[in-house]
Amino acid sequence: MRKKRSLGQNFLTDPAIAEEIVAHAQIEDGGTVIEIGPGPGILTGLLLERCGKLIALEIDPKLCHLLNKRFKSNPKFDLHQRDALVYDYSQAGGRFQVVSNLPYYAAMPILKRLIHYGSHIANMTLMLQREVVDRLVAQPGSRDYGSLTVFTQFHCEVERIMEVGKKNFDPPPKVDSSVIRLVPRSAPPVEVDNLKTFFHVVHAAFFHKRKMLKNNLKSLAKHFDFTWQGIEDAGIDPARRGETLSLEEFATLSNLMESKTQ
Repeated sequence: MRKKRSLGQNFLTDPAIAEEIVAHAQIEDGGTVIEIGPGPGILTGLLLERCGKLIALEIDPKLCHLLNKRFKSNPKFDLHQRDALVYDYSQAGGRFQVVSNLPYYAAMPILKRLIHYGSHIANMTLMLQREVVDRLVAQPGSRDYGSLTVFTQFHCEVERIMEVGKKNFDPPPKVDSSVIRLVPRSAPPVEVDNLKTFFHVVHAAFFHKRKMLKNNLKSLAKHFDFTWQGIEDAGIDPARRGETLSLEEFATLSNLMESKTQ
């Protein structure tokens, strides 16, 4: 089958790697799984062996035809020709797991949409571009740490699972991939007075990544009443860069600003 590069169709071809990914997903017996972009179904068959119901979201009509030919007779198989970026995941009913080799071109928008529906999701096992996973699992002070890191780790527990080389795909992409496991948090890992303020501060702190906080946070002065001395008194040096701050320190900073506006 001819692949559509516009849809990010780089299909996993190694059955052993597929087995390992599904094993790491720890599919709940009798539970519901959503697979985004199943392609020709290398993960699909393995997931059907383990789950109670599989909802497959595939945007390509030709692949939908192929998938129906392979799996339509299985009562667990529920195929939707839908875009994962607009699908209402609350329709799945109850809590479910997500397993996917996400298309590179839409990986982050899809991940953010899944996080939006986090209260419905038990966990997600996702294959993404390796450089993206580097950012999702980064620690403060590392070059990959940024606003995307903070956003993801605020909403999910994040664990890197395994690496998958480009040679294991057809056609081979230009980059290697990594598999990551995300568990949506039932409660934030830090106490935040105002979520909107928290992410305003995070985005401002990383706006110019190599600049110090005292330069990046100037843009917030017209919205929040704060002083550099007050920030220092809270234990945060305004001469630091945003990439050095932990989630706890971002929470301290945003809570300080929120209290000054009340």
